[in-house]
Amino acid sequence: MKLSFKPADFLFLAISVILIALSLLALKGNKDPVAKAVIKVKDTEYIYPLNQPRELEFTGELDKAHLIIHDGCIEFVESPCRDKICIHMGQAREDGDFLACLPNRIIVTVEGGKSDTDN
Repeated sequence: MKLSFKPADFLFLAISVILIALSLLALKGNKDPVAKAVIKVKDTEYIYPLNQPRELEFTGELDKAHLIIHDGCIEFVESPCRDKICIHMGQAREDGDFLACLPNRIIVTVEGGKSDTDN
């Protein structure tokens, strides 16, 4: 069986390849070189760069939680929750890392920077 291509087929293929290439470039180029901590407390979102050391305090559902940003990472250091799982989660520093104090309703995600899968 012989396949025959029409000019419209080549045009469709070329447009598809271009769109795929542009999508990949947009996804790869979208990352901010500086990682940022995105902290959600109740209905409010706070954003802090991880390259600037600071101490943070947020009042969640239970009471105040303390986080610190140092050496390019963020971590919970004090929380009013019973089991302190958020503190034991350790540090978040790479794109996609997260921390959460669920009883206190505080969620931290890291966006931007490099992750283990980046080359």
